[in-house]
Amino acid sequence: MCGKMGFKSSSFLCLAIFFAISSSIHAFNITKLLGQNPDFSTFNNYLTETKLVDQINSRNTITVLALSNAAISSISGKSPQVIKAILSTHVILDFFDEKKLMEAHNTGELLTTLYQSSGLAVNQQGFLRVKLIGEGALAFGSAVKDAPIDDELVQTVLSQPYNISILEIVKPIVAPGIDSQTPPEGAKAPAAASAKAPVPTKGAKADAPTPSSEEVTSPPSPSEVVTDSPAEAPTADAPGAGDAKTHHSSSSRTVVGLVGAVMCFASLLAVM
Repeated sequence: MCGKMGFKSSSFLCLAIFFAISSSIHAFNITKLLGQNPDFSTFNNYLTETKLVDQINSRNTITVLALSNAAISSISGKSPQVIKAILSTHVILDFFDEKKLMEAHNTGELLTTLYQSSGLAVNQQGFLRVKLIGEGALAFGSAVKDAPIDDELVQTVLSQPYNISILEIVKPIVAPGIDSQTPPEGAKAPAAASAKAPVPTKGAKADAPTPSSEEVTSPPSPSEVVTDSPAEAPTADAPGAGDAKTHHSSSSRTVVGLVGAVMCFASLLAVM
């Protein structure tokens, strides 16, 4: 009798561990979290349309700088590609609540955003700065040189240490030059335009055949090739360093939990 009771207790314990591990693998859904507040509906829709929602939900640790419907209207007329680039800078690859933001202000830490991982960021467009302004209000701004840091924190919408933080800010953060650094959707690497037939030189026969555009190809000149140097990583904070540490910590906790669950089930099989 006691053996059966002990077996049942062990079974319930193992199931509890299993479900706890399963739920920790996918900790949050940003669409559902933002959907609880209708004032973020436009921001939420943009995350879905640009597929940023998939990148956000794939992370274990994230901070989203959310914009109200009124605030985001200032960028609604831009192309989908530019909107995606701008909103990517509103996704910080680490957990930040107000306390941790104060620490970042004190240390001068740069905040690494999702745009930094896009491969399009230059001149520190993929980083944000945070500082105190006015009467002690926290504010954000692009880390690009001379960019304003005046986008005030309105409120903490949601905080789940150390998985996700949603913070509302006053207006969109538009890094200088981010519009021009965003290529059209599906655009290929820059290439030469269709070659024109060469102009006959002086003395050439009038009836000389003119090469067709299909037969003539011309490599792009050096001035036509656009090369974007990768964003220079800040010396104080390597890109994605905080996120890498968090992922390592989360992965370690998950592995330990899984090992415990396997050992628990192995002991049950031995009893049976």
